[in-house]
Amino acid sequence: MHQPATATRPATTTCQVLIVEDEYVIANDLRLLLLEAGYGVLGLADSVAEARLLLSQHRPDVVLLDIYLKGSETGLDLAPALEEAGIPFIYLSANDSPSVLEAVKATQPSGYVVKPFREKDVLTALEIGRYRHAHSVEVRLREEKTLQITLTEALAAQIPWPDKLLQLARLFQEPIGFDSLRVRYQDEHNYLSYCFYRTGFDEYQVLDDEAFLRLTNQPVSLLPQLRAQPPAFYLMPGCYNGEAFTQWARQHPMLQVISKTLRMASALVMPISLGPAPRFVLSFFSRRPDAYRTRHLALLDRLAQPVALTLERALAFEEIARLSEQLRQENSYLQEEVKTTANFEEIIGTSPCLLRVFNQVSQVAPTDSTVLLLGESGTGKELFARALHNLSGRRDKLLVKVNCAALPAALIESELFGHEKGAFTGAVDRRIGKFELAKGGTIFLDEIGELPLELQAKLLRVLQEKEIERLGGNGPIKTDVRVLVATNRELEKEVSAGRFRMDLYFRLAVFPLTLPSLRERPDDLPALANFFGQRAARKLGRLFKGLSDNMLQEMRAYSWPGNIRELENVIEQAVILSDGQQPLALGRSLATPLFDGGAAPASVAPVGAPSAPPPRDLLAVKQLQQETEREYILSVLVKSNGRVRGSGGAAELLNLKPTTLEYRMEKLGIRKTITTAGPES
Repeated sequence: MHQPATATRPATTTCQVLIVEDEYVIANDLRLLLLEAGYGVLGLADSVAEARLLLSQHRPDVVLLDIYLKGSETGLDLAPALEEAGIPFIYLSANDSPSVLEAVKATQPSGYVVKPFREKDVLTALEIGRYRHAHSVEVRLREEKTLQITLTEALAAQIPWPDKLLQLARLFQEPIGFDSLRVRYQDEHNYLSYCFYRTGFDEYQVLDDEAFLRLTNQPVSLLPQLRAQPPAFYLMPGCYNGEAFTQWARQHPMLQVISKTLRMASALVMPISLGPAPRFVLSFFSRRPDAYRTRHLALLDRLAQPVALTLERALAFEEIARLSEQLRQENSYLQEEVKTTANFEEIIGTSPCLLRVFNQVSQVAPTDSTVLLLGESGTGKELFARALHNLSGRRDKLLVKVNCAALPAALIESELFGHEKGAFTGAVDRRIGKFELAKGGTIFLDEIGELPLELQAKLLRVLQEKEIERLGGNGPIKTDVRVLVATNRELEKEVSAGRFRMDLYFRLAVFPLTLPSLRERPDDLPALANFFGQRAARKLGRLFKGLSDNMLQEMRAYSWPGNIRELENVIEQAVILSDGQQPLALGRSLATPLFDGGAAPASVAPVGAPSAPPPRDLLAVKQLQQETEREYILSVLVKSNGRVRGSGGAAELLNLKPTTLEYRMEKLGIRKTITTAGPES
């Protein structure tokens, strides 16, 4: 009975009616009645299938719908499609049994006319139905506008993200309805992921990723999988009911957990694009298998743009605050750097042991390898760290220094990794840590042996995963930092005593550099003493006439347990006591105790005493260093086909003089007859 009735179709401004009725006589009478009353008739259909076909071609303003039609489907089966499309419909039925009326009310029609009907009944029902529908649309638009305003206000509020998102969840409960809502946001700086699990009428359990895994009885080892790039399920808008949701759950383990453990049976997903890719995803889950309709998706789609604009503003303000805080800390840090008195312009010395370290620095500085600076206190480890940074590709970025021994154990984690506002008592604002401050540059961790064991594990994770997590933070933050560390402790002994993690030790000792003590480089004493003398004289406004012979002799005979730092102090003391007219002389004998009424410290040798040998474990580290250097030179010789000199030779690849390389090869036991095969220049 598919009849479009196009010949009698009135002007487009007339209300257009689709008649779905399986009795032709009744359908035709309705058609004539409507045309006479000034309505337009789009067509007649006697089954749900024919009605769907007409609906695909035209959009009626209202549908007159019989309940029992030809075929297996009834008018009740067509009602959800009409509701989704926003088309009002009025039932025409001779059946008014309680069960039918209950089913009718569930579909929310605009009216109900009992057969047999009078003409006036039909026309009145049409007028009332149209009015109710128009009024309901107006009410819905007002409600959506109110919802949009409250959503933007909630997201723009200056409160922590969990509180913002909880307000968002509460606002969505009435128009959408859910048993669980998962909100996820991720970009290069931030990661937010919260699940709001409904436990009462207006009560929700707020779960971060770890709490969600605990709720679903999943191991914490699944955390990387939960935080990984979301599957296609989350990348496109859609509503998934019953079997459709079950099929998606089979393809993704975490959806399967949600389906089985939390007994969810349907889902509604809306990704919100911020920039080139959808980064903010709302995922609603319900235990009802038919909870979500196209109208829910349409509502979220209409709200997506204002929500996206609000989110972009909120995130932009947070990014500005983050960059401002970083700039403030960088400026503060640079000001402290300017104030420091240990900022030497160069490393002074020409002794062979120091030149060997220079060569090693030139090799490792251009890489991003972790360097472990070893040596006694006062040997200039910070100065060599600065040299490593200045010779690297990161020289234009910050070198951030952290003295692990100078910070209380309770504050080291916050100092290194930062914290969020409210992470602990006294955390009144968000603070970025030294690793974030050094982004793109170098971080120098001095006195690494003083780091508490629990922090050693976190530092190991940073070195392995290249990411940090602020105290009280919502997720990992990728970091690009080169790590330099230093210690005057014997880390092998610390490992044996259980005070230092073995795995962290091997992670740090990628390239160990042992700095020579001052007693190992006596020939550098005059140059160093003159440098410190000139600098102290400038600072104190004195003349500097050099050093006396007696002073140089006594300095050479002294063991310098405090190394360069002690030398600097001794020279400054001599400048203070000098009259500026004569070469410097020592203010006291170096064998004289610094403390009244007591013997000289055990570490200070008397004048003329032989230098103490380095500790046995330090020799082991030096041996490891020599083996590393030997392997490195051999690998370069392989690349140069055994050539030392000439274009493409090992000396050129290592940026060394051929004579220097040959000297080092001889010291390391590398046979020249093998490695120098081939033409030489």
